Amino acid sequence: MTLTALPSDQSDRLTDLLEQTSPEARRARVDATTWPALDALAPLLPDGRLPRGCAVEVIGDRYLLGALAAGAAQRSDVFVAAVGIADLGLAAMHALGISYARLAVADDPGPHWAEVTAALAREGAFGVILLEPTTPVQPRDRQRLAARLRESGTTLLVTTPWPGAALTLTSDEQRFAGLGDGWGQITSRTVTVYSTGRGRAGVRTRSRTLLLPGPDGTAQPLTPTAEQDVPVLDAATA
Repeated sequence: MTLTALPSDQSDRLTDLLEQTSPEARRARVDATTWPALDALAPLLPDGRLPRGCAVEVIGDRYLLGALAAGAAQRSDVFVAAVGIADLGLAAMHALGISYARLAVADDPGPHWAEVTAALAREGAFGVILLEPTTPVQPRDRQRLAARLRESGTTLLVTTPWPGAALTLTSDEQRFAGLGDGWGQITSRTVTVYSTGRGRAGVRTRSRTLLLPGPDGTAQPLTPTAEQDVPVLDAATA
């Protein structure tokens, strides 16, 4: 059998194609379009990372909201903003890994929450924005913010239902550790987190049981040892 060499232009195109589809090239594309995640949350996210340039619903769990932002804030160039969240626990956010120096808070934007959020996302000034709309969300607000997020690469973590969100994360089955019969204080919380993706993120639902927060205030995977260390109290009876 005689082997025929490819013309140089076809050989160059083949080389380019192989480079573009290599594991290294794919990793570079993923890194450019996502933020890092805390190890405990990575199994819940596509490619183990938080998608950029889109909205992510985080319903009913302030600690989960902060832990997702803390993952992105592992990068020294990422700043985090919170809009409309009057009861945000700054000490809890710091314990999760968000530096006070890189956290901005607009806790009472009134009816101008959409304008404030869009301004914070301009040119990617803030890599992650935590948002709790303070007035009903209008379609035009979502559309304007979606365009700004795509343009800047900012990720919006929103605490209310948000049509078009790339991911939805919720939690339930929470239990608190450290409480006895009329004594003690809460030292950690065990919670099951669910993540459902749409579009490029896929359609599967992932789940993981975590300590969120763990005894040191961070997010940790649940281990049998951790589960047996301290007494627990169901949220329903707390």
